[in-house]
Amino acid sequence: MSGKYLDDAISEIGRKIGKEKVLTEPEDLYAYSLDASTERREIPGAIVRAYSDEDVMAVLKVANEKRVPVIPRGGGTSLTGASVPVVPGSIVLDLAPMNEIRVNVDDGYVMAEAGATVLQVDQACRSKGFFFPPDPASSRSATIGGALAENAGGLRGAKFGVMKNWVLAMEVIVPGGKKIRIGEPVLKWRWGPDLISLFIGSEGTLGVITRAWLRIYPLPEKVVRILGVFSRLEDAGKSISEIRRRGYVPMMLELLDRETIEVVKEILGYELPEGEAMVLSDVDGPIESVWRLAKQVEGVMRENGGRTRTSDDPEEMKQLYLARQGAYAAVTRAYPGVLLEDITVPLSKLVDALKELDNLRKEYGLRMPVFGHAGDGNLHPNICFDPSDGDQVRKAKEMFRRVGELAVRLGGAVSGEHGIGFVKRELFLEEIKSVRGENYLELVRKVKEILDPNGIMNPGKLWF
Repeated sequence: MSGKYLDDAISEIGRKIGKEKVLTEPEDLYAYSLDASTERREIPGAIVRAYSDEDVMAVLKVANEKRVPVIPRGGGTSLTGASVPVVPGSIVLDLAPMNEIRVNVDDGYVMAEAGATVLQVDQACRSKGFFFPPDPASSRSATIGGALAENAGGLRGAKFGVMKNWVLAMEVIVPGGKKIRIGEPVLKWRWGPDLISLFIGSEGTLGVITRAWLRIYPLPEKVVRILGVFSRLEDAGKSISEIRRRGYVPMMLELLDRETIEVVKEILGYELPEGEAMVLSDVDGPIESVWRLAKQVEGVMRENGGRTRTSDDPEEMKQLYLARQGAYAAVTRAYPGVLLEDITVPLSKLVDALKELDNLRKEYGLRMPVFGHAGDGNLHPNICFDPSDGDQVRKAKEMFRRVGELAVRLGGAVSGEHGIGFVKRELFLEEIKSVRGENYLELVRKVKEILDPNGIMNPGKLWF
């Protein structure tokens, strides 16, 4: 990328939307070269803070004309490098200032701009007696635009799925500065191909999501939390698979292995029971039926060797929830280097996956705390290593690749919710070629050429 084109683009954008929205100081550029991933980074050429659709349209119009790469960014919580530049001379488009939220209880939706955080949206809904079910662990920082671009999930995914399951309509701005309205803010509509799904999970490679109309859900009358502690990891996996096989649909069904329990206790100071694994489950519903369902879920855990405790005490429930939510933060504080995996496997293969992960841990001799949203087959193995030790770095990278290959071999996927970014590009291509074939790649490349013919949108991500 020629410096002249970038300089011209920055000057023209400043004239169109105001120079105060364009940041070029070294300390700002450095801060925006980082996200939650631990891989390489490229210092951006400029930062543009967007406050309106008009700001985004101006940036994409000028950048498209000048052939300057644009990287959309929300809260910077991407774990795969999706929100940082990987090519020089890029503009990072910060959407955090666009954070309006409007809850419409009468029509059953919340309108949220891209920069509003998932937690802010949920809190706005709760103030009206409803809530927004997707619940990524980074919900305090993760934005609606980023969560849609990554198709994020979260702790309540066992019952409520991922972001795409809650979208009624979106507005997207594509290269050249054109705005597209997709879908309708009604509970049922039908016309044309489903372009909403085209942009969800596209990681900012096709356009910029600026706002969305999202379905909301009534607050449960009652929630009960069940804790199961197991002396064998595979018994915890069997318990989770059996709970789902019998048709129970807990709101939350989470797994923490022994290494995760130990690091959470040590780093975060939470009181957790000793065991090889913990299963944490929430069931919700009317008061007259929720305890019956809780006992049924608890019974499955006991059948598989679990020591159980069931509670509706708010403080006890909060501590268990925070212990799971803070697991990744605890791991990254305990170890200088962490490669976080995000595989998904069929529920029938969950026990096999846990066994093979344990074998990999023993083979390479590295710590690998495993936790995740096991109720929908989504596991997060955390490969821990010393970045100053070349042998450990090599082993960690080999393990990272083999964990992804394991998921594909078991009929799963290399990513359940964190996305691909540039960290998982090679694994993702292997998955596509082995499962979907080259025709899939060819078709998506044609879509990219139509929407982004100059290739300015988040280059170096996915396989673009």
